[in-house]
Amino acid sequence: MQAFAPFESRPVIAVAVSGGPDSLALLLLVDCWARARGGSALALTVDHGLRPDSASEASQVGAWASARDIAHAMLPWVGEKPRTGVQAAARQARYRLLADACAARGILHLAVAHHADDQAETVLFRRERGSGPAGLAGMTASRSLGAVRMIRPLLGWPKSALIETCRSFGQDFVEDPSNRSDRFARTGLRRRLAGDPELRSAMLRAAGVAASRRAEDDERLSDALARIAEIRPDGVVLLDRDGFVSIPAATRHAVLAAVLRTVGGNEYAPDTDAIARLDEALGVSNFPGFSLAGCVVRLSRGRILICREPKRIAASKPLIENAWQHWDGRFSILMERLPGTTASLTIGVLGSQGYAALRRGCDTVLPAVVGSGLPALRSDGGVVAVPSVGWAESGFPEVELRYSPLWPLSSETFTVVSAGPDIMSD
Repeated sequence: MQAFAPFESRPVIAVAVSGGPDSLALLLLVDCWARARGGSALALTVDHGLRPDSASEASQVGAWASARDIAHAMLPWVGEKPRTGVQAAARQARYRLLADACAARGILHLAVAHHADDQAETVLFRRERGSGPAGLAGMTASRSLGAVRMIRPLLGWPKSALIETCRSFGQDFVEDPSNRSDRFARTGLRRRLAGDPELRSAMLRAAGVAASRRAEDDERLSDALARIAEIRPDGVVLLDRDGFVSIPAATRHAVLAAVLRTVGGNEYAPDTDAIARLDEALGVSNFPGFSLAGCVVRLSRGRILICREPKRIAASKPLIENAWQHWDGRFSILMERLPGTTASLTIGVLGSQGYAALRRGCDTVLPAVVGSGLPALRSDGGVVAVPSVGWAESGFPEVELRYSPLWPLSSETFTVVSAGPDIMSD
C-alpha cells in the first residue's frame, strides 16, 4: 500500500469483492491496514445477474463482511444485457458501478484483486492477439477510474498466496464457475500457464520490461496532452494543430489513441494501423476529415476537432428521478425531480433537426457535427432541454449533466472550458 501513498489521515478504502479467494484476501488485508491507521474498508460486490447463484453469492459476501465488522454494499447491474460481448459489457458495467459507488460516498481509492497470475494471463492473451508494447506491459498498478483511483496492491503475489491468506484468516470463499468455462478464451490460457511455470515467469518478465517503457511513454503523452489538448464539457476535444505536428510520431499516435478512446466512450483505443492512417491524413494541408472509433476528426479554426460521430451515439434511455445515470459511455446525468407530467423523459442525441431548431431559439454556434451530437432531454418526443449549452424550456427542473467518460485522458492534463461561439464556429 505504501507504493500508492499518500492516503488520507484516516483512509477509507473500497474493495471490489466477488466472494472468490483473491478479492476476499484483499479485503482482509486492506481492512487490517486501514484499521491500523484509524480508517476502514468498504466491501463492494457487483451482482451482474448473469448466473442464478449470483445474488445469493453477493449476499454471502455481505454476511462474511458483517461477521468481521466490515461495511458492505451490493451493486446490481440492472437493465437489459447484451446477447454478444457479455464479458466486455459486464466488465465495463462493473467498473462504472464501482466508480459510482465510491464517488457517491466520497471514497478516493478502489482496490481490486488482480494478482501475478492474472498479469501473466493478460500478457499472454495480448501477445497472442498481436498487441503492441503498451499492451504487453499488462495491467498498471494504478489508474484513474473517473474521479476514483483504482489500485492493484496484489500484482506481485500469486493466487496460491491469496488462497493461503484466506485459510490463515479462517475465511471461506466461493469459486466462480465461469472461470473454468471453455466458452471463454482465457480459460485455455489459464490452464497453459498453470502447467508451464516457465511460460508464466516469461510473461511476467516481459510485462516488467514493457511496463518500464510504457511509463516513459505515458510521461511523454501526459506532457503532450497538457500542452496541446483542450477538453470541453460537451465531450469535444480540441488539439492545437501546430503543436500536434511538432511532436514525435509515436507521441502523436498515443495522443490520437487516448483522445479517440475518451471521446468515443470506448474501453479500448483503435488499432495501431488505423491510428497511423489518421496521423498521415492529418499531415496533409487539405485534410478532408476522418471517421474512426465512433468519432469524427476535422479541422476547425486552426485546431484539430475530435467529437462523437452523431450516428454512432447510443440509443435514447429513460431517466429515473434522483439517481445518477450514464449514457453513451461519456455522460452522467442527475435529475433530483422529474417534471410534473406523466410523460416519460429520455436522454438521447439532439440530431441535426434538433440542433437547427436550437440555433433558432438561442445564440449557440457550434459546428453542425458537434451540435447535432449534443445530449438532449425529450418528453413526448419533443426536446425540452439541452444541458450542455444551458438551454431548457421555461420551468423545466434543474438537471446536472457531467462529461465523465469512464476512461478519461487525465484530470490533470486538460482544461475544461465553457461551450460557446468563442471556441468554435462553422
